[in-house]
Formats: sequence, structure tokens, C-alpha cells
Amino acid sequence: MRRRRALFTLCLTITACVQSADPEPSPSTQPHPTTVSSTTTIPGATRHVGDPVPGKPLWALVEGNDIDADRINLVFAPWGWETQAEFLDFSAGVLSWSGEPYLIDESGRLTDHPSDAADASLGLFGIEPWRSSRDLFNVWYTDVEPDTPVAWLNDGEDPFGLQDAAVVIAALDADRFNPDLTSVAGLDVIFIGPETASRPLDGEPFANVVIVVNSESPADSAIHIPHELGHALFGLADEYVGDVMGFDGRSDLSSWPSCAEDLSEAAAWWGDLIGSVDNMVTIWAAEMEQAGFPLQDFEGNAAAVAVQDVDGGCYGVSGSVRATQDSLMNTNIPVLGSVNRSWAEQILNLWEGQPRS
Repeated sequence: MRRRRALFTLCLTITACVQSADPEPSPSTQPHPTTVSSTTTIPGATRHVGDPVPGKPLWALVEGNDIDADRINLVFAPWGWETQAEFLDFSAGVLSWSGEPYLIDESGRLTDHPSDAADASLGLFGIEPWRSSRDLFNVWYTDVEPDTPVAWLNDGEDPFGLQDAAVVIAALDADRFNPDLTSVAGLDVIFIGPETASRPLDGEPFANVVIVVNSESPADSAIHIPHELGHALFGLADEYVGDVMGFDGRSDLSSWPSCAEDLSEAAAWWGDLIGSVDNMVTIWAAEMEQAGFPLQDFEGNAAAVAVQDVDGGCYGVSGSVRATQDSLMNTNIPVLGSVNRSWAEQILNLWEGQPRS
């Protein structure tokens, strides 16, 4: 299979919200048997949600991890945080592991208090297909950080040596490293269609990602996580359109599965899904209603994610087409759309997973 570049992203829209249970921190007494060169660790408490990974500086961020299960390993790693506690508050807080929205106060920070909430957003595991696939994931955290935010961006560059792994580097105020750095996915993503998805015989199938977190409004940065993992796990394309995004005139108009060079290719790729509406839009609306921040235009959002042939493709070039007017890979609304979601589900189905105890 071809490897494809997962492109830089500029995330524009805050959408839904989730509140995640926060385990009590306890002092870290665990030694780290693994020796990692060119890295540092950050001070602070270690949360013990489950057993550590033997011989590795990794601990469970959620209940029910099993390193021996046939699961995808998602690792959250820090860069630039003063304490581990702050990094963990961010990482655990924006997961939406329960499926519910997390709350955001007026300053763009996470809050546990509904009375302080000014907005809400759905995190990764509040969004399909991750939402229905928690049994297919282990979610870990580490106190080891890379030398630079992008040092572990590609497969094989992180020090953990896990199979079927993707690392999410939460880089706090990454402008200290590079003022132009935006949230980004690495290059080594093997899943690219329209060939049928299959697991590799050797090597890692996923890339890692960097999430640029602004210390002034960290919760606002969390909407980048599902988008970048759309690149890093599934090889999904950016769906940016027009001068505002600066993608006009691109030549790679054909990007599986949602960006077709012309109507003929679109018909072959998603003709059988025309009119389909990803039911995640209904879940999104229900979760936002429950959180106290109902969608202002449900019908408009549903129409925007209905599969159709949208002229202008993913990069604003007339004659090329894309599968939906809007999606997670466009303005970060928490809906992949039926075309992207179908491909993502094909990939996730390659893992057996294990029911969480």
C-alpha cells in the first residue's frame, strides 16, 4: 500500500463537550526500568488507574487496559508541561471516555462545574467510530517527553516499542519550539484505499501526532485530537476548501476516501452512499442537549454531513468533488460522515479487541 502524508491542520470550530471522571492522583513510586535516551521526564503525581506496562514508563489513563489484548495502543505524552498533574488533567479530561461532553469555561479551560461552563465539546471517544470501539483501544500515558514536539512524529521514533501504537504528543505552547507549528500528523500511515484494508505483516500501521496546546485556553486545543488521529490512524484526507485555508490550486485532487478528482471517481468511491447521513450527528445533538448547549441548527448540520457530490473537492478546485459539505476532517465538527466513517470502521475491524473488565 502507498504511504500518504497526513497534512497540517488548522482547526476552526469548537463543537461538543465531555466531562471525564478524574482518578485521584497518588505519588509516583514506580521505577522506570526502560532507559530512554534524549528524553526528559516531568515532575508531579502519577495516577494509578491500572497496572503499568512491565518494563516501560507507561500507565493506564482509563480503566480496563490490557497490554496483551489485540488492541490499538494510544499513548498520551507531554511536552512543555510544568507538572505531570496538569498534563494528566488535560489528557484525561478531553477523552470523553464515557461518551459524554467535557465542559469548558469562559477562559477556554476544562471545568467540572456546570455553573462555570460556557461551552462544551465531544472528545475522541465521544465520536464514532471511536465511541463504539473502546474495547479495541488501550489508552496509556507517560511522563517521558520528547526533546522537541515533533521528535516522535513518525512511526518508530517514539521510545515505547509498542505494537499497533499511535502517540499523541500534547505540546504546551509549542511556539517556544516553532512559532509556525500547528497540530500535525506524521507521515507513516499505511492505510490508503481504495484497496481493501489489511493489517501489515510487519511494521507499524499508524503515525503519531502532535497537538499544539495553548496554555491560555487549553480545552480549545483538544478539538485537534480526533482530527489528527483521523489522519494518523485511518489516513483520512484534509477537506479544506478556499482561500481562507490556503489550499486552492492543489494538484492532488484525488485523496481516498472523500476527495475525488471528478464525478466518475466519486461515483465509484461513494456512489452507493449518496444521501446517507452519519448518525453521529444525532448523537452529537443529544449529547450537547444533555450538556446544556444544544445545537443551534440540527437540520443544517445534518444536511452538511449528508453524502453528496460537493463541487470544489477538498481544496477548492472546480470539477473535483468531496463527499460531504462539512465533516471532522473539515471544520472539526464531531462527525466523520458516512464515507470517512465506513473506511475507518473497515480498519478498526482488523482488530479483535477484548471486552473491558
